[in-house]
Amino acid sequence: MTAELRIGTWNLDHARGVAARGRRLAVLAAADADIWVLTETNDDHALEGFIGLHSAPRRESRPGGRWVSIWSRLPILRTIAVADADRTAAALVETALGPVAVFGTVLPWHSDRGEAPSDPPPRNWQEQDRVTPLQGEAWRELRAAFPQARLCVAGDLNMNLGGPHLYGTARGRGLLAQAMADAGLACLTAFDRVPVGLLRQGLIDHVLFDAADAVGARVLSAWEARAADGAVLSDHSGVVVAIGGARASDA
Repeated sequence: MTAELRIGTWNLDHARGVAARGRRLAVLAAADADIWVLTETNDDHALEGFIGLHSAPRRESRPGGRWVSIWSRLPILRTIAVADADRTAAALVETALGPVAVFGTVLPWHSDRGEAPSDPPPRNWQEQDRVTPLQGEAWRELRAAFPQARLCVAGDLNMNLGGPHLYGTARGRGLLAQAMADAGLACLTAFDRVPVGLLRQGLIDHVLFDAADAVGARVLSAWEARAADGAVLSDHSGVVVAIGGARASDA
């Protein structure tokens, strides 16, 4: 049997609502990922049977709020220090494919003003333009620090990569494409990789992984922010990818 790794990501929109909590947790359980990168989440969305690793508590959120939580049902070999402990987290995970360095993140959104006040404040998308190359540098550093490991970057990247209803800018997508190329990553959740009929529009939450593994990877499931009965679970769609099978280097 071919080894396979399942990785999912979903922005939970501050994990609001007691009633919605159980429904979100049910969606996550049904999606059946080995590793989850949850963003705009809360500690009350702990996953049973998983080990959690988190970014720092959010100062502006209700107690337990986090920008990023990594949940793994596979062994976490070590926590990896990150430069931005507020909006990112990282861990080395033992998987069926071997060790994987997992970097969870929330890239700035259009009106993001950053963590430090500035005068004048950043223009729309300026903070994303500033942060994306910095994160790209962090991804390259992970490559160098863990040369025997695969690399995964997942979370809320706040931009569509193909498809209708584009969110983001051409400059932002160009900066991300350069950062991915420099770190040897490919996006497994771009619009043209999502099976037709799963979503009405492209994702802004993404899974990036070793480019060599993209040929054998596929989107397993994706779901809208609203449940089938109209209940609002988030303001983002979620996704799970499966990685395994042939690598480009095996061809």
